[in-house]
Amino acid sequence: MSFCTDVVHHLATSNMSLQGKNKFINNLVQDIYSFQNKLKIFQRDLRTNNLNHFPYLKKIEDYLVGIATILNSEDYVQKLECLPTHFEDRFKNLKLLKPSIAFLENPFVINVIENGCPILKSISMDTATLEIELLELLEDEGLKQFKYSCHSLLEFWKHVPVIKYPKITLCAQKLISI
Repeated sequence: MSFCTDVVHHLATSNMSLQGKNKFINNLVQDIYSFQNKLKIFQRDLRTNNLNHFPYLKKIEDYLVGIATILNSEDYVQKLECLPTHFEDRFKNLKLLKPSIAFLENPFVINVIENGCPILKSISMDTATLEIELLELLEDEGLKQFKYSCHSLLEFWKHVPVIKYPKITLCAQKLISI
């Protein structure tokens, strides 16, 4: 029961991080992938009987030392193994969005020449125009300086001129609205 309490606590904490105002798709993806990595750490630690991430289970273990046998952590590891699979199944489409999200977070780190257009075709079919606009944006020193000085994703995209970058701004708007 203490193991379940710890796991439910971690799930509840993760769930809370996914909620709230001003959460964009990039924040949600980051939180989901972060939790998936935490599950790997939890499994690794359980395999070595490190209960630092399981305070309730640790209390029971500490209480039972000398009274009963040491816990069989492999049982707990097996119970945790199904969670990453469920997360991967539920959020498999997010992997496809990663290049688009990288564009949304910072279009100035996109290598259009080597990697092509990072935007999914479901967001914009006109990848040729997007690539040209991205190449022009990459050379826009004023916007680049503004990007590195502004405090929010939304603030940056509000300042990207729609007239100069119509396809890019439309893609950003679509991604922000997800």
